[in-house]
Amino acid sequence: MREATIFVGVGALAIAFLVKHPKPSDFFGLVIGMFFYIAFVAVLSKFGYQRLSLREAREKRQAVTAAPAATTPAARTRPAPTRRTSTGPSQRPNRSTKKRRR
Repeated sequence: MREATIFVGVGALAIAFLVKHPKPSDFFGLVIGMFFYIAFVAVLSKFGYQRLSLREAREKRQAVTAAPAATTPAARTRPAPTRRTSTGPSQRPNRSTKKRRR
């Protein structure tokens, strides 16, 4: 809710000072947008979405970057070559520059 009121406040100031001839419908549209935002956030929170604060996001990012690199899984070994992936003669057929006789 706090974000929506900040959105409306900044939007109203922008409309008031940046638009040459602001109409009441401009502000009405801004308020309607606020209600759409609140409804969207309510639906997301109903499904369990919880937005992180900037502090929480920063702490999470620092925890991830501070984790040692040894926890990453080892590189996967190359699979054994097969008929389709080998670099043998089947991949380089013998082609001569001579034309074949028919």
